Amino acid sequence: MRDSPILSAAIASLIGTDAGKRVLPTWAAVAPAGWGASLAAALIDAVRTDRCPPWSAAALIGPTSDTAALLTMFEGIARAVRRWSLTTPNDPTAWMDALAPAERDRLLSTLRTHADAATRCLPWLPRPLAADIAEAISNMWEIRNALDAYTAASPVARALHADILAALIQRAGWDHLADLTRLAAASRMDAAWTAVAHLLRDAPNNANWIVEAAPWDALHADVQATILSATDNDSTSICAAIAFARGVRGDAPPITQATVRAFFAAVTPTVWDTLTEGTQRAWRDALSILDAHLAVRSLGPDPMFLAGATLDDDLIAAVHRHVRDAHAMRLTLFPIAVRYLPIADVPAIVAALPSPPDPVAFVQIVGRHRDMPLALRDWITAHPTPQALAGAITALRAASQSAASAARSAALAAAFAGWSSEEATAFLAALPDNTRAMLHPNADALASALAHPNQQDVFRQALAALAALPPSAALPAFHALDALAAASNLVQRRQAGEELARALRNHGNGFLALVDALADVPRTAILPQPRSAPRAVAVRAIAAADPLAAYRLAHALRKGKSDAVLNALMDAPFDTLTRIWRLLPETLQHAVLGDLDALLRDVAAPGRVDDLAQALQDWGADAPLPLLALRMLIGDSEERRAWGISALARRPDVAAALLPLMHADARMLLEHDVRIAIAGADLPPSRPSTPARRRRR
Repeated sequence: MRDSPILSAAIASLIGTDAGKRVLPTWAAVAPAGWGASLAAALIDAVRTDRCPPWSAAALIGPTSDTAALLTMFEGIARAVRRWSLTTPNDPTAWMDALAPAERDRLLSTLRTHADAATRCLPWLPRPLAADIAEAISNMWEIRNALDAYTAASPVARALHADILAALIQRAGWDHLADLTRLAAASRMDAAWTAVAHLLRDAPNNANWIVEAAPWDALHADVQATILSATDNDSTSICAAIAFARGVRGDAPPITQATVRAFFAAVTPTVWDTLTEGTQRAWRDALSILDAHLAVRSLGPDPMFLAGATLDDDLIAAVHRHVRDAHAMRLTLFPIAVRYLPIADVPAIVAALPSPPDPVAFVQIVGRHRDMPLALRDWITAHPTPQALAGAITALRAASQSAASAARSAALAAAFAGWSSEEATAFLAALPDNTRAMLHPNADALASALAHPNQQDVFRQALAALAALPPSAALPAFHALDALAAASNLVQRRQAGEELARALRNHGNGFLALVDALADVPRTAILPQPRSAPRAVAVRAIAAADPLAAYRLAHALRKGKSDAVLNALMDAPFDTLTRIWRLLPETLQHAVLGDLDALLRDVAAPGRVDDLAQALQDWGADAPLPLLALRMLIGDSEERRAWGISALARRPDVAAALLPLMHADARMLLEHDVRIAIAGADLPPSRPSTPARRRRR
């Protein structure tokens, strides 16, 4: 995969970008040797513009005097040296010959005075320097770093430093058991295994560090025997868990965090298959997602474990023990990578993918659902299309969290777009009860939690009407109602209310029916009553047209600040803005726009104030949009200025008429928009046939 020309070209295209700054360090750890040599100039420029860490550029280009000159921080020097040397396993210090003597000596001198960094590249330093640094090691972390470095080093590098490595092994303590085990498994050094067995005999309760660090079949026979013989001397039951996992002990030990890790690190497929379903579930449910790779390492890439696994180096190594073919490896890991997508992106991406070879496993893993009930398996088998899988995965992920979020609401709406109510009902019936309750809560439970005591039946009728809506609206709305019922504070209630308004944005009457039947607390969180009767009427009228705009306006009005109302108007869709604007009281319109004469003076070119006023009068039918846009253009917020540009770009003919009348700064902002620029250059604005209206003041 790392040799793929497509991958190489994609990463090369990121050099010098902010995305490249994030990607290149990871790529530097795995890229083919000398990958960046032909891109040296671009990588060095990226370092100078702070878009690539110096060590990453040095590692990607390879050892040269120019790349060495980039390295000034001791940690970066250690990383680069380590990466350079791993590409020449038979000549561990070849990197030094590629540097000018002055640069080489500078790097070595820096490492000499920073042992904590030097231990990370110890095997690839000249032996005299490495011996001095090893002798100066003063804490457990430096020993750990050194043991890790020798584990990664080649046999040649370990042989050249044999006496240094032997001394380090002697200095290792019980807190280095995992590091010693990894070294012993990689090098097969008898001295390392002897040290592991010695430390284990003194503290058998540390056996979990050993079996987690290396598979059971990679352990020395003496170490295995020591663990299995210590079951009666280990109060933590860790050795007993290992013996149980290996099938040499019949009674199961207590399930604790430590015994679960030890059990899955050592269990055999035969032992696992002999356990009852209930016993398997008890062990599996206690397994942390951070330790799921241990189960995969022992039992293979079963979807029930992959569904709860974290995609990291440990998991990749665990899968690789069972799956050697590169294509099969990618197929196995791909669903886990998809699971890391933001939920809002899941519907479109999954629907665009080819059908997976095992749809049930794909949904189980991406949906992070360890249990797959038979009914859900049957539904997926009967509906293996990417669109159906996208809906199932989105629903499972949305149901895994009770709090409302814009991302989950948007994902549910997108995933179930085009589904019929009958299709959604059949899918929901296949879900486990607790999952289904998160997506389509029981009407009586919702009424009890949310409805006004005198409006229980009315609320149930509103819920029935909600259930009859298209699933793309009904499911996110029910999910929001469930979150509203579970909310424990005002912030959570407002978030749930916003998502309810978003879900029912095109169903204003249904939204109002629900809100009207709510108890005081949830109703106020969703649609607070304005203090004046005219505004209350206006908000209800807006809610019937656009519940989300009404939600935002109602909260803005409650704050009593025109600035908050202006922000709320920014969130309204452009195609409803004029209608919403006309529903606002005139006093509030004036407060939002401010002094129009002052606005025109701020925007108009010198001597063109009256001309600009006349142009706005001529376009009176659309006056709110250009006036709001001009107000935004002179604001301090970049977000507001961007909104003003976008608003005028929706009417490039209006913008074309206004451009010559505006001062240079405002005109420059607008001319950068291609639609406005084209209108100004090629499309002379036509004049409206309707009579001009008197400008408001």
